Amino acid sequence: MSSAPYRIQLPDDCQQIALCGGPYSNFAAVEAFLAATANVPNRFCLGDMGGFGPDPNRTLNLLRAAEITCIQGNYDHAVGWGERDCGCGYSDPRDRQFAQISYDYTYTHTAPNHRQWLQQLPGQILLSWRDRQILLCHGSPDQVNEFVWETTTADSQIQAYCDRYQVDGICATHSGLPWIRTINHGADTRFWFNVGVLGRPAHEGLPHVYYGLLSWEAKTAQLMPRLVPLTYDVAAVTQAMQQAGLPPEFVQSLEQGIWTTCAEVLPAAEKAVKPRVHR
Repeated sequence: MSSAPYRIQLPDDCQQIALCGGPYSNFAAVEAFLAATANVPNRFCLGDMGGFGPDPNRTLNLLRAAEITCIQGNYDHAVGWGERDCGCGYSDPRDRQFAQISYDYTYTHTAPNHRQWLQQLPGQILLSWRDRQILLCHGSPDQVNEFVWETTTADSQIQAYCDRYQVDGICATHSGLPWIRTINHGADTRFWFNVGVLGRPAHEGLPHVYYGLLSWEAKTAQLMPRLVPLTYDVAAVTQAMQQAGLPPEFVQSLEQGIWTTCAEVLPAAEKAVKPRVHR
């Protein structure tokens, strides 16, 4: 995970890219993302393809068939290499218990050919896009399972990341809650862009999920990150979860739009059920 980022040069005429995070085996949300971004030629997944949801092969088949460019999250590394747990970074005993249930199910039900594919994914991608450099990572540029929260991350930390990695913006997903921070940097702007996750709602009390678009703003010649709410067939996934014998808390999370598990990691401000995106 500490190797140099995989480099991709985007064509100059590319106006927009789409980014998703944390599919978590939520096949219906992945289907909705693929449909919503069908006209965007460059699409990226920032890792954690499995976990939480049912039938991980179904989600992996969708992502691979659509030729989505993916990076390796902590979950993908663990499943690919057969680790003992997901390496998610939880410390609370209840969080760890549910995370282990999810991991054991996902590992057992992920086909060997998909595990081999997960092993080969890059840990980070560096996009060269016109005169900008954008880093795609999973947790933080420093650590794949680092939680970077909106309310506990200062502008100076984002500036330090950008300086250290010599980039104009960073796109990530691991902490699961979507947020954007833009910072003036001379005549340009820098940004941190957590694109959220497809796998479960953003703890807003609403069942939709989020994905990200990164577009050139014509008037300012700046890259503009934007979060897009995404509705999907929740019932199809919860029914499959129940048939798979996954915990009812997982079902309740998708239906109620809140984090019923793995929520103790949230900072105090993020624990509140409230809108995450101001539109």
